[in-house]
Amino acid sequence: MATRRNLPLLLLAASANISYAQPPPGKQTAPLGDVLHQVLDSNKDSFVTNAEVKAQISMLELLFDQSADYDDEGRENKKYLNNKEMLQSVKAVAPTLFELLDSNGDAKLTKKELEYMTKFEKSLKKNGGFRDFLRDVFFVLDTNSDDLLSADELYAASQSEKAITELTVLFHKLFPLRATAADLEKFVKKTIDSLGGAESIDKESVEKGMKWIDDDGDGFISRKEVGHAYNVYGRQFMEISSTVKTMGPLMAMFGGGGGDLGAMFGNPPNKGGGARKAGSGFKMDL
Repeated sequence: MATRRNLPLLLLAASANISYAQPPPGKQTAPLGDVLHQVLDSNKDSFVTNAEVKAQISMLELLFDQSADYDDEGRENKKYLNNKEMLQSVKAVAPTLFELLDSNGDAKLTKKELEYMTKFEKSLKKNGGFRDFLRDVFFVLDTNSDDLLSADELYAASQSEKAITELTVLFHKLFPLRATAADLEKFVKKTIDSLGGAESIDKESVEKGMKWIDDDGDGFISRKEVGHAYNVYGRQFMEISSTVKTMGPLMAMFGGGGGDLGAMFGNPPNKGGGARKAGSGFKMDL
């Protein structure tokens, strides 16, 4: 019988074979939201708390380290580094995302509320809606209609009640996370206030944020650059989603619904392992 000591070894042995892998032909994985609920609900009370989310993200970080991909000179594979960066971004926004998904404000996520993670994944696929959402957002932000977003336009939008309302309405149309768009706008404004308010946003911080998308460094964001960012980050999300959906049932089985698997990994991650290449086939143009 497997012991607590060797459970991590079994889990990591399995992860070496299935990390980034697609499900066998003809076999469908469970929806992302359902798998997240199964994995994150460590005490099996049908609810997911913020503490449970933090614990499992820490565990996922360890699993990603264990499945790191290296070249012949021992350097981490660029694709692995990108996915690791994506996971770090998820960790940073997790508290805000938790509040966004928590539609009734009870500090717990139900299986129903986590269905929006499945809806988000589906929205990234062809004709899923997210591409059209980005087009509409670009139109709202591009106030001079030159097909380029400037730092001035983005800064102005961050200070504009009208722009925030319009963007919230667009988001609510795709993801009705509150009863009305007005209710969702209240959440958005509360979140902005918690981060220091609109006055805490200056043009310099906007210009810094633009660099993530401004590939040619000309100080503007074009539709093409938005489309490229959508492809890159959408692909990364789909790859991580595939890994979670494939490994999720295994993680839940060994950890009692996720359990405190992170506590099992007492030793530093082994940096010598390799991972299978990802192949999500994600490709969308804006």
